[in-house]
Parts: sequence; structure tokens; C-alpha cells
Amino acid sequence: MTALWPSIDPSFARDVETRTPTRFRHGLAGHPLLTLDEIARLAEELPAASLSAEPAEKPIAAGDAAGVAAPTDDIGQRIRDVAVNRSWFTLLHVHQVPRYRALVDEVLDDLAEASGMDPADLTRRMGFLFASSPRGVTAAHFDIEHSFCMQLQGTRTLGFGRFADEEQKTREVERYWNGSFGRFHEQPETVAEHVISPGTGCYIPPYTPHWIINGDETSLSMTVTFFNRDNETESLVQAFNTKVARTGLTPRPYGESPARDRAKVGAMKAWAAVRGGATR
Repeated sequence: MTALWPSIDPSFARDVETRTPTRFRHGLAGHPLLTLDEIARLAEELPAASLSAEPAEKPIAAGDAAGVAAPTDDIGQRIRDVAVNRSWFTLLHVHQVPRYRALVDEVLDDLAEASGMDPADLTRRMGFLFASSPRGVTAAHFDIEHSFCMQLQGTRTLGFGRFADEEQKTREVERYWNGSFGRFHEQPETVAEHVISPGTGCYIPPYTPHWIINGDETSLSMTVTFFNRDNETESLVQAFNTKVARTGLTPRPYGESPARDRAKVGAMKAWAAVRGGATR
């Protein structure tokens, strides 16, 4: 098997535990499933709900404008023409296709083995592919998963920010669970920038503001994500608190009462079972 994570070592597990953004090298550039043509072919296989297109050029702090849709008709050809059509394409949940499910698992199993983590702890595994035009922008946002952004083609600058304070974080997390998808209306303070090129990437911790700016070439990238017990608990508690806040009550913040947090997690899992897996 070709090593997909040649530079990961046991210290990487500490970066995940402490949620420290980390640059790394990987072995996915040039993978036969990750060429422009193969990504376009995959887009033609996926259901419409798994495809997203936006204008490539947008402010870093685009807010709701970051989700303004562009056409996804003739999606395969539009992706093949991404060098000139000023677009930004996302292929969501590529793990629903068996050959990409196997790739996501291979990446995360390699990661776990190299860093000394238990593969069974890397749950709710997902994969995403991105194709974007030169000078395209991934607007500032945060995700709730552990994310591993791997550059396949082109060069981009990945910026990391931080919340101004806990009050802002609480407000933005509540907005996330009410449908903002973590997008910011104002650019967070920049705390670090990493240039990523084919064969390099960055670990993006949960709840970490970030944005990406393409260079002068077409960009192709893959992101694989997972939950572990730590961020799954936090996310379920945040989702529960948002539901309670809608009633006008003020729930205790995550981490303030571990016993209450455990009860909230149990309630959300029961709710998800009734609702078929939905937590929002």
C-alpha cells in the first residue's frame, strides 16, 4: 500500500487532542481517483443534493453570501472547465460512492496507525472534494468536525483566525445550529497562515475559524473529516443548548457541568434516533 501519510508521527495525536492546526505532507497528489477528470466523472454520478456550486470570487467574510448558488447543470463539463469559469465546486459526502469510501477509510486508517490513535475512535467519517478557479476564495467559517485538508493541485493560502472571546464563540455556535453553516459576517483576527501545495495540507480543528485563498492556478483538494468522543460530545451539547435557547431558556454552556453534558448527549442521541439521525 502506498503511504498516504508519510510525515505523521505519534506527536500528531497531541495536536488533535489540543486542537492545534498543523501542516503535514501526504501522498494523495496524483492519485488516480483525484484527477480533474475523475472528480468531474464522480460529480456526474452523485445525486444533486451532494453537489454545490458558488462563484469563486467572494469576500473572505462573505456571511450568507458565501452560500449563493451557481448552476450545477452539466456539472461534469463545468468542473472540467473550472480553469476559466470562475466557479467553486464542492462534492459532498463522496464516501457514499464505494471507491471513495475505501479511499477515505484508507487515509484515516493510515493516519490512526502512524499517530498511535485507535481507528475505531475516528467515527462518522466523511469525504469532500473541491475544485475551484484561480483566485477563488473559501470564505471564513468554522466546522464542527476534525478536518484534514489535502491539496492535490494548485497552491492556496489557508488562514486561521480566532474568536474574539467566549461570548462571540457562543453566539456563532448558536448561529451554526440555526443554519449559518459557521460562516462569518466579519473576518476573524488572523493568527496564522499556511501555504499548501500538492502533497501538503493542514489539520483544521473543530470550531476553528479559517478561510482559503487560491493562487493563480486551478485548485483541487480533498478534505476528510471525522468525529472523536471529544468533539462529538461538544457538538451534541451545543445542539441541545441551541434547541433549549429557542424556548427562551438559558442552558449551561458546554463543559460547565459534565453530568449535565452527559444527560444532554443522551437526549440528543435519543432525539436523533427518533428523527432518523438529524440533530439540528
